[in-house]
Amino acid sequence: MNKMLTAQNISNLNNEKIPFFRFKKFDNTKYIITNDAWKFIFLNNADFFLYVSWEVDNLDQYEELVQKWFIKDDSYVDKMTWSFALRNSYVGMWPTLHMIVVTLRCNHKCKYCHAAVAPMTAKEFDMDMKTAEKVVDAIFYTNAPSLTIEFQWWEALVNYEVVQFIVEYATQKAIKLKKSLNFSLVSNLTLMTEEKLTRLLDNWVDICSSLDWDEVTHNSNRSGYDGNSFKTVTYWLQRLNDEKIKRKIWHASALLTVTNETIGKYKEIIDTYIDLWIKWVFLRWLNPYWFAASDLKKLSYSKETWIKFYQDSLDYVLELNKNWVEFTEYITSVFLQKIFNSRDPNFMDIRSPSGIAIWWVAYNFDGKIYASDESRMLWRMWDDNFLMTDLKDEWRDSYLAMMESDISKIAVQSSCLEWLPGYSEHPYHPYFGVDIIHNYKTEGNIYAPFMKDEKIQMQIAVLDYIFKKLDNPEDKKILLSWIGK
Repeated sequence: MNKMLTAQNISNLNNEKIPFFRFKKFDNTKYIITNDAWKFIFLNNADFFLYVSWEVDNLDQYEELVQKWFIKDDSYVDKMTWSFALRNSYVGMWPTLHMIVVTLRCNHKCKYCHAAVAPMTAKEFDMDMKTAEKVVDAIFYTNAPSLTIEFQWWEALVNYEVVQFIVEYATQKAIKLKKSLNFSLVSNLTLMTEEKLTRLLDNWVDICSSLDWDEVTHNSNRSGYDGNSFKTVTYWLQRLNDEKIKRKIWHASALLTVTNETIGKYKEIIDTYIDLWIKWVFLRWLNPYWFAASDLKKLSYSKETWIKFYQDSLDYVLELNKNWVEFTEYITSVFLQKIFNSRDPNFMDIRSPSGIAIWWVAYNFDGKIYASDESRMLWRMWDDNFLMTDLKDEWRDSYLAMMESDISKIAVQSSCLEWLPGYSEHPYHPYFGVDIIHNYKTEGNIYAPFMKDEKIQMQIAVLDYIFKKLDNPEDKKILLSWIGK
């Protein structure tokens, strides 16, 4: 190895066959190498030494290295150009995900709430029909051929009439303008009715809720509701599942926010989801916004604790799959798509540049347009630094004001990993992404030092564990089956 690092040997190397790559020592017996086509390969210590010494002709994995573009052939430039263009095709489509806050009112006051909800009596925090129409008009000025409109927390069903108006109006515009359109509703489901459920599903609105393990824990976390939140949400999740199965569409889904109270209960949480016929779990870490920020000491945990929780959870989910239980962990499936697919899965937080401001925007109830859902949350914490613009009277003016704002330019610049020290040279550079709003909130700067970027360090730990599982043939077969689910 010392031979490899001498200046003389480095100066004598011939890189006609070997393209640019990144690497790290994976364990005592092997290295992992990656390239800008998002390919990876494991090399044992001896083969890695030969590879970096440019002595590749006799490697056992020579053909695999060629197929994964770690050795140049006559078609290398064309293949890399095609791959880079395909994986970054989203760059020319702005924006695609549009989050609409139709109200700040909510009938819950959850311990970890990021949104700073308003009381049910505060109707001044509802979006009106005129503003809703202007929001939809602004959304459809984008050049993206496929759009997603998501109704976020602060219970959207409180202002159901505006939700329904947006769905119907946006559907009409999508047909007229020949755009693909998806809807998503995130709800605590306590205001759901049979009429609403049928109408939403008839209009192809995907519905998701939140579920925090058992009855005691869920009701404790999601306080402020005049009733049994757990019983209500699980009833409607079961109804939703019944209706989705009847319509031959995917199962009901629910989100888990991991707090200090639930971090040690991975088996119980996953079993609860399975009992309700929910097919996947998203092990979301806690974000430091509003109520969660004010009570962070009681709710939070170290990143090492969350990493152990994730590893234990993934082990358990894999064991379930080996016993013919169909179940998926969501963040793992996102990374698997990045590792194996030819296109980016468009998970906005894990991308370069990230989705903030140019692919993912949030429309507040009052017509203010923010760079993301989280940056809108900062407004509720008296920080308006990520406000892009107010809605204009003309569609074009609203769109151009968003895209030409200083916030959009800064968001792109600060989340492009190619030039950020520590991020650009890391072997997982093709797979992870920086969350500038989280860095701004935790470090006071959108440009967090690499080693202080908590979310990146957690992503690296997740990727380490995924690649460890991919190095095991039995686990790899299961993980590959998750792609696309």
